[in-house]
Amino acid sequence: MYSWYKRINENGQVRLVFEEQTSMAGCNNGVIADELRKVITASDNPPLGWTLPIADKWNKEDYSFIIDIKPKSDEIFLCELDRVFGYTFEGWTPIMLRLKLLFSDTYKMDKMNFECPEEPEVIYTMFYLYGSFKDGKLTGTWNPPFGTITALLFWPEAMTFFYEQVRRFDPHFLNQNFKLLSV
Repeated sequence: MYSWYKRINENGQVRLVFEEQTSMAGCNNGVIADELRKVITASDNPPLGWTLPIADKWNKEDYSFIIDIKPKSDEIFLCELDRVFGYTFEGWTPIMLRLKLLFSDTYKMDKMNFECPEEPEVIYTMFYLYGSFKDGKLTGTWNPPFGTITALLFWPEAMTFFYEQVRRFDPHFLNQNFKLLSV
């Protein structure tokens, strides 16, 4: 579930209050297509990488775009959409979302009115949309595929673009220690 929340500053703490449900994808009312439409020009054609600073723009207007990752679950998993990165090809666009993790827990809270954590953890997710642009105009539905998404396809320029965005905004992501099972 995707929603706009009003940001209210109370003694240095930000409170988010539900305003209305909305859409992230879709060429008619999705926030990604709406914001992208404002920045592409007539000379923009795929393949092309782009970024949309959603939180930078909307926080100044006292709004946050909130994603309820598990809306029908007892577990609360709320994130603020910080940035959208896309690499548009003809007909489709793999995208990466930079999210600020607000809550991920099983305890009960009011999802319609809550205080933001002061320094939320950053996480990423990726998927693709059936959408592109030609001569500065959006084409396609800008919706994800229906049913199960089985794979993201990355040509070298798209993989390099997404890697560079993570390196720019969260370089520590690329230096984490991890365990490796090798065969």
